[in-house]
Amino acid sequence: MKQVSTRILLFVAFALFSSALMAQAGDDRLKELKAAAAPKDGKGWTKGGSLGLDLTGLGLINPRLGAGANRFGFGGLVYLFANDKQDKFFWDNSGSLQLAALRVGGKSQPFQKNVDIIRLNSRYGYNIIKDKLFAAIDAQAETQLLPTYVGNVLSSERGDADLLSEFFAPVRVAVSPGIDYRPNKNLSFFVSPISMNLIYVGNDDLANLPNQPLGNEAGKNNRLQLGYALKAAYTNKYFKDRVTYTSKIGWFADYRQQLNGNVLWQNNMSIALFKGVSLDLFGELFYDHFTKVIVEEVPAGTDPSAIGPYLGLKPSYTGGFLLKYNRIF
Repeated sequence: MKQVSTRILLFVAFALFSSALMAQAGDDRLKELKAAAAPKDGKGWTKGGSLGLDLTGLGLINPRLGAGANRFGFGGLVYLFANDKQDKFFWDNSGSLQLAALRVGGKSQPFQKNVDIIRLNSRYGYNIIKDKLFAAIDAQAETQLLPTYVGNVLSSERGDADLLSEFFAPVRVAVSPGIDYRPNKNLSFFVSPISMNLIYVGNDDLANLPNQPLGNEAGKNNRLQLGYALKAAYTNKYFKDRVTYTSKIGWFADYRQQLNGNVLWQNNMSIALFKGVSLDLFGELFYDHFTKVIVEEVPAGTDPSAIGPYLGLKPSYTGGFLLKYNRIF
């Protein structure tokens, strides 16, 4: 039965993938018409997105000793963007969801979480000097979709007694007015002397965990910070536009906390395989002086109030690869 289920899932994934390719081929003429009707000066809205899938499965019946165990994993990446460019202003918007989970063993074993990040970004800029210097405001939000329990699993026999985090617990929101300098189409530098950064934990029990591992202040559901923000972004294409590389880095420093803050550095390399489909390699580094990360595996059965010894202030690294289908609407 497990082998049959795995085959069905693989067949469904193959069917979806094939349908996407046929849809892409059938839309070639539509894209030509859109391109002909689009403004020649690059003004107006540009919308699009990408979908990356990650599916793995292995079924064993009466396995030999040491042969392994059943395995089923799913996940991927959804990315959407909508950018507007006019003579006097630009408005860039994007949103992404990275989600993946894996179960090793039978149905009695819970799914373990691999990655779970929701990010929303928006930046509006008004032209000041020659389409290169803009008065701008930058906003971003980040949270997760699914709950996480002790053991980094998606469910627990103890229920909320083992809960470590969930949707909007925590959520990070940052709003930064400043100056955006774009010397060319590949580079962007943003600076904000007055940036607001908010960490909010929308669950009272999680907000009251000892040592505030989610970043809120003691006795509060939030941590409100005021400081400065610096951001830079670079993107370019190589090898006849078959390889696209993007790197983004952002730093926030809190004026009231001796300039301690957070940094996020994201890198992505997209290799075009054929029309609309690419192999993406990605990696990122994140560090926040007020949010602790897991530096040692938390044993099953540990009470959430006793996870302190397994946490620390260190950078968090994420990396992987995906097959992605890209589309401009």
